[in-house]
Amino acid sequence: MIRNQALLWVLSIGFELMELTFRHMLPNFNECWWDSIILDILICNWFGIWAGMHTVRYFDGKTYEWVGLSRQPSIMGKVKRSLSQFTPAQWDKDQWQPFMGPLRFIQVLFLCVVFMMVELNTFFLKFCLWIPPRNPLVVYRLILWWLIAIPTIREYNSYLQDSKPVKKVGAFCWLSVAICIVELLICMKFGHGLFHDPMPTWLIIFWRSAGIAFVIF
Repeated sequence: MIRNQALLWVLSIGFELMELTFRHMLPNFNECWWDSIILDILICNWFGIWAGMHTVRYFDGKTYEWVGLSRQPSIMGKVKRSLSQFTPAQWDKDQWQPFMGPLRFIQVLFLCVVFMMVELNTFFLKFCLWIPPRNPLVVYRLILWWLIAIPTIREYNSYLQDSKPVKKVGAFCWLSVAICIVELLICMKFGHGLFHDPMPTWLIIFWRSAGIAFVIF
C-alpha cells in the first residue's frame, strides 16, 4: 500500500516504540528487548519490507505483452496469459517525499500517526472490550481495515501529489479517520478505570524531549 521503504521502517520502529510506551497498560506489550529488536524489527519486519519492496520493483519494471490466448504457442504460455489477466495494466508509483517541505512532512507524519493508531486500537479494543484473541471479530476487523486501507492510501497519496490549488481528500480518507476516531473513543469510554499504573517517569521525559526536538526541527 505505502510502497516506500523509509516510511515502512518508520512505521516498524514506531510501533515498537508504541509497545514500549504502553507496556504498563497492556500486558501483552511486555516483551524482551531481543524480541522487539531482533525478532520483530531485524527479522520479521525486515524480511516483510524486503519482500514487499522487491515485489514493487518487479511490477514497476515489468513489461506487458497482451497477446491473445489463442496465439500462445504452448500450454504454459496459455496458463501464464490467463493468470496475467488478473495483474494490473500498470503499476503506479507512490511518491511521498516527506522532506519536500514542512507541510508535506506534517502530512506524511499524520499518515504514520493514523496508521499506528489503527494498530494500537487493535490491542486496546481487545483489552477494553474483553475480546479473546481468537475471536473471529478480531480477524474480521483486520480484513475490513485492509480493504479500506488500500483505496485510502491511494487517495491520500493522490491528494499529496495533486498540484491543483483547490483539491479535496477522498471519501475513503475521511471514512478511515472517522473509524479510527470512533475506535479511539470506544477505548477511552470502556477503558476508564482499567488502567491504574502511571506512565514511567523516564517515558514522560523521553516523549517530552522528542516533542521538543520535533518542534525545533
